[in-house]
Amino acid sequence: MKAKNIIFITTDQQRADTMNSKEYYTPNLNQFAEDSIQFSDHICTSAQCAPSRATWMTGKYPHEVGVNVIGHKLDPDDDNIAKEFNKGGYETVYFGKWHLGGAPKDYGFQVTDYRTDDADFWGANEKPNYLSHRDALTTAQTLNYLEDYQGDNSFFMHVSWYLPHPNNPHYVEKGPFENVDAFHETYNKEEIPVPESYYADDLSTKPEHQRKRAMSRESKLTEDIVKSDGEKYRKLTSLMDRNLGKILEKLKEKNLLDNTMIVFSSDHGDMQGAHRLRLKGVLPYKELYHIPLIVHLPWLNSKRKVISDLTSNASLAGTLLDAANLPVPEGFYPSLLPLLEKDEEEEESYVFIEHYKAYWGQHPFRGIQSKKYKYVYYYDDDVEEMYDLQIDPNEIHNVYEKQEYQSVKKKLREKLDEWWEDTGALTKEPIIDTESNWGKATSKISK
Repeated sequence: MKAKNIIFITTDQQRADTMNSKEYYTPNLNQFAEDSIQFSDHICTSAQCAPSRATWMTGKYPHEVGVNVIGHKLDPDDDNIAKEFNKGGYETVYFGKWHLGGAPKDYGFQVTDYRTDDADFWGANEKPNYLSHRDALTTAQTLNYLEDYQGDNSFFMHVSWYLPHPNNPHYVEKGPFENVDAFHETYNKEEIPVPESYYADDLSTKPEHQRKRAMSRESKLTEDIVKSDGEKYRKLTSLMDRNLGKILEKLKEKNLLDNTMIVFSSDHGDMQGAHRLRLKGVLPYKELYHIPLIVHLPWLNSKRKVISDLTSNASLAGTLLDAANLPVPEGFYPSLLPLLEKDEEEEESYVFIEHYKAYWGQHPFRGIQSKKYKYVYYYDDDVEEMYDLQIDPNEIHNVYEKQEYQSVKKKLREKLDEWWEDTGALTKEPIIDTESNWGKATSKISK
């Protein structure tokens, strides 16, 4: 019997609408989604790299494991997905971006480096400080590992790409996104659309820090800046798609597709000019929290090709372990696999979101989202946001003060506060990653 393998492929800062869209050239991702199970309403726990990645590792929300911001280190003593796969006899492999303090080997991953010969830099920048370069090396490591794989044992592999993350979010003159050579003729800057909310939302009903953000630093946007960012972001997404195609082709070549689970997702999204805002931060918008999730699971059937239930990436660690028939540790959020057995989506479900601080401000919030509403509470500022997603899917009108929403808001607030307290609030003491520049900058932040 062939060993069952699991590959978890992740990108950085990729929005859900980058797939199955005429605006993006992602043929490999679209075909992979067509051949797999799509989770169409998948929400990340936090719109910041390290906190969301801590969720992948632990099956918990960032505040539960003390990784509230970039610069907080994941506790090596806490249970995590690598340790669980090791217990199950898997070879655990990690290639690419880490961003959780220390290194993957400190958290249980057995293979964290591999040969990078035949790395393909077509369209990528060959200078090592560029993210497209790093992704080319990660892809080469993955392809070489798969080429050498003999099928003697099962592996759990996390392939972690940087793209389409900006190369330097503080470099205003040339913009934050790397301008790769690849797909230069695929996109025309003048044809890149500007989001509807760029025009429709003046942020007058939104928290004050959002208005300040929109008028300062690199967020002082124009239509031309939005289009320029959009063109580069699309090229980076297409370059990522090309790397994905290479891995899928190698799996096919090695006859591994029928016994390998492949999960594709991202840690969070990017504003891309929506609401006149750029990049990411202490913002609750769908452009940041709605992310792709595609699952290829050849040894299980699903009653639905597209699962529209509201889901959280807090459930991904449990889902991966469940698919391998390994026990899901107590405290991990439950697996998503039971949804495959249901004909219809659950009528009433909720996910939670959180954010603590961005480099341009500390306005921590916790939030709750249902299919119908999103409610956010900035607990240091004592400020609220609420959106009726049924009539305002672009989250333009903040309705927290409107009388007709008060009973719904009260219910959401109660659920949110109960969850926050039940999950420990901010009682988990963060570990400052003193080895990194981010950690040094974070050292002055209280828990």
